[in-house]
Amino acid sequence: MALIANGVTKRDRIAFSGQNTIQHIILRFSAKLLGLTFMPLSPTFKSYEVYEEVRSAGTNIIVTSSEDYHKFEQVFDDNNNNTSNRNPVVKLVVVFDGELQQQQQQHQDIKHTTYGQLLVDGSRMGGQQLPQIPYYEVNPDTDPLFLIHTSGSTGRPKCAMISHRTIIGVAQGMTFFMSSFNSKNTNNNTGAKNKQTVCAMPYPFGHITATAYIPLLMISGVQLVLMDDDINDDGKDLLLIESIKKYRIQILMALPSYGRRLIDPNLALKYDLSSLELMITGGAAFSGHIAQQIIDTYCIKFIETYAMTECLWVSTGGNINDKFESGNVGQVAPGCQLKICDLSTGEPLGPNQDGEICVRGNNVFMGYLDSDNRINLEAIDEDGWYRTGDIGHYDQRERLFLTDRLKEVIRIGIDNHYVNISPVEIEMFVLTHPAVSEVVVVGVNNSAGCHWPRAYVVRKQQGHTVTGDDIDKFVADTLAYTKQLKAGVVFVDTIHRTSIGKVDRKYYRNLVMNEIFD
Repeated sequence: MALIANGVTKRDRIAFSGQNTIQHIILRFSAKLLGLTFMPLSPTFKSYEVYEEVRSAGTNIIVTSSEDYHKFEQVFDDNNNNTSNRNPVVKLVVVFDGELQQQQQQHQDIKHTTYGQLLVDGSRMGGQQLPQIPYYEVNPDTDPLFLIHTSGSTGRPKCAMISHRTIIGVAQGMTFFMSSFNSKNTNNNTGAKNKQTVCAMPYPFGHITATAYIPLLMISGVQLVLMDDDINDDGKDLLLIESIKKYRIQILMALPSYGRRLIDPNLALKYDLSSLELMITGGAAFSGHIAQQIIDTYCIKFIETYAMTECLWVSTGGNINDKFESGNVGQVAPGCQLKICDLSTGEPLGPNQDGEICVRGNNVFMGYLDSDNRINLEAIDEDGWYRTGDIGHYDQRERLFLTDRLKEVIRIGIDNHYVNISPVEIEMFVLTHPAVSEVVVVGVNNSAGCHWPRAYVVRKQQGHTVTGDDIDKFVADTLAYTKQLKAGVVFVDTIHRTSIGKVDRKYYRNLVMNEIFD
């Protein structure tokens, strides 16, 4: 009610940015209960990316932490220069941690408030409650609940629209999964069957996993242990491990890169992780031998899941009681249809034949915001099938197995999660350097099981000089640290291309195939 009193309406869109805090998540829930559309921003974004994404999505309410406030300075500076609906006037800024600092009060033309002030405003209203939920009328099929950026493989991040209907469908699948886990929970180390499930959630709130699954796990009755994302990589590893012991965590949701930490030979001896019953992973291929070591060391169940920004719940994950099989992501999730298509003809394939995975149903996104019809049809055809860009097959038991990937995204590990970065986005930015003629960016393997970007650069021939360090600094000064060229810059005379003139990305993947950075 306090947000409504501060002028928030159905027409508004809210951008969220900042660290993981209880206040942050309460404000997210407030937006959901009001029936508003909100846009989480990746914590890796710098001012450049924040400005571009806020402007493209038309968000006019900012919810941010004090630490992230500076990322919106260019947005605020444009407030008096509004010339179109794509560059809207910011009408309200909510700082959810602490008080406004002096430098944050210089934008006098924009209304500012804090989480604490919203609580005061609400108490002054006599504890009024929403007469209905959602407060504003919502069409679950056509109104987006949230907008979230996904790199795809075609340049700057695209903004996926996730409808209320999609979240309802995913919630049904999540409830089914959690009830299935609880009914099979017979681990004597954790007490009685059907005791409230405790799950670790180490993802930042700007990540699709936290945005979608935190509220869904909560309505499933799960107790969540949230991780502050303000600490360094090693500290986060240690915090997560110590939290398993302290809070008796049963379910660990983690990216494949975290698996290497769990097989540290000293870990099982030093920390009591006996409460663990299940590890859930997804987002990238998980090494089969590492998974088996985790299973043997901790005597837990291990399942791989399959989801993405454009389809939040593709498969149920491997059956919790089945023997682990690497690459098995389980059967098709409730509310979702799946087919495997021949890479050449597009025709559906039968069991045990690899092809492109296509999905449709309630779990699929609405399309990309402000994209022309061609781009959306490339993603979702006229029959509603979304082309995932992933390659796999299903077996006689209708279990889905992932085997390869068509899309060219670079997978960057951050703490215990990952982000997908488009090489084309980095290339487009590097090409703005006055000394660069051509560039191709490729992901080079690292020891964490993800990638680091490398740029192969062709210099302009006359009047320009540039070094690898110059290119590194050019990128680091403007783009998020996830897009920095940690695998270096290599100067070449020409860029390899296919017969039709496209960059031959397969050539560059093969070029770096055997490289692994520590």
